[in-house]
Amino acid sequence: MRRARRRERQKRLQQELKHVFEAPEPLRKRAFLRALEQPAMSTPAFVAAQLGYIRRWVWAVSTLIFAVCATAALWLPAQMLWVVSAFVPLLSLTAVTESGRSVQYEMAELEMATRFSLRSVILARMGILGLENLALLAGLLPAGVCRMGFGVAQAGVYLLLPYLLTAFAGLWAVRRLRGRESVYCCAGIAACVSVLSAALQGSAPQLFERSALVWWAAGVLVLGAGTAGQCVRLVRESAAA
Repeated sequence: MRRARRRERQKRLQQELKHVFEAPEPLRKRAFLRALEQPAMSTPAFVAAQLGYIRRWVWAVSTLIFAVCATAALWLPAQMLWVVSAFVPLLSLTAVTESGRSVQYEMAELEMATRFSLRSVILARMGILGLENLALLAGLLPAGVCRMGFGVAQAGVYLLLPYLLTAFAGLWAVRRLRGRESVYCCAGIAACVSVLSAALQGSAPQLFERSALVWWAAGVLVLGAGTAGQCVRLVRESAAA
C-alpha cells in the first residue's frame, strides 16, 4: 500500500511539474520566421561549398592512386588493368568513410539544425566523391583497354566489381557501427577486397576469361543495386537520427 501511494504521489508530482514548466504556445511564429533575413544560396553554390569540407587525405588518396596507376601504365603495361583493380577498393573507401563522417564524429544533430538538411549534406558529399571516382576510373580505363586488349565493357566490369563490393560492404558497416570502429572496419574491408582481387588474378585466371564475363556483369548489377539501397538507407537513417 505504501509503495502504491508513493508511486501515485510521484506521478501526481510529475504531472504538476510538467504543467508548471510547460512552454507557452508560440505567438506569431510564422510571421516572425518570414521576417527573418535568409541568405540566398543556390544548390550549385551549396555543392561547391561542400568541396571545402571534404578532408584532404581523401584527395591525396585519389591522387596517389592515379599516380601509381599511371606509373604502372608505363612500366607494367601487361599488368595495367590488374594494378588498377587492386587499388580500386581504396578509392571506394574514400567515398564510403566520407559519407558517414557526420555520424562518426557525432555531428549529425548539429548539421540537422542548419539551413540545409543533413540529407542534403550527405547527398552532396557522396555525389562529389562519386563523380570524382567515376572520372578517375574513366581516365584509367582507356589505358587498360589499349594496353591489354580488353573491350571497354570487359575492362569496366573488372574495375566496377571490386569497387562496388567495397562500397556495399563499407556502407553496411557505416550503418551498423559508430565512431572510429566503422572507419577501421571499412579499411579492413577495402584491404581484403584488394588482396582478394590481386590473388584471384594469379591463382584463378579462368575467372577472367571472356566466357565468365556474364557472371561479372551479373555481380556488377547485383552489387550496384545493393550499394544504391545502402546509400538510401544511410541517408534516411542519418536524417532520422
